[in-house]
Amino acid sequence: MQYYLEIKQIHMLCAYLSVSLFIGRFLLDMWMPITGGFKWRASKLRFVPHLVDTMLLTMALALLAVGPWKPFIHHWLGIKILLLVCYILCGKAALTLNYAKSTRLGFALLAVLLLAGIFYLARFKPLLF
Repeated sequence: MQYYLEIKQIHMLCAYLSVSLFIGRFLLDMWMPITGGFKWRASKLRFVPHLVDTMLLTMALALLAVGPWKPFIHHWLGIKILLLVCYILCGKAALTLNYAKSTRLGFALLAVLLLAGIFYLARFKPLLF
């Protein structure tokens, strides 16, 4: 359990950054074509979310390695991982330019709801079964 607290803090920081970057990219996609402003998809900044998400996943795996939590014993963690997969799929759909704006908005709202569930499970670790 050495370094558990430090790994957890980095994981949490990356989680907050990841959520902020997702919402920021979505908002830029929705409103910038109207104003003709900053185009994040054409800049080198488009790689930053991938770096943050890679660090987030790395820290999650490190927490599993050094921490007491096991996904198939602690059911909240297994459900959190399932919600994460659903969030990734909804987030990808929300950032896909081929869908209508209303469809993308629906996927983005669903992604944010999934994130709320993920943060709830991470914070309170409820006994589910």
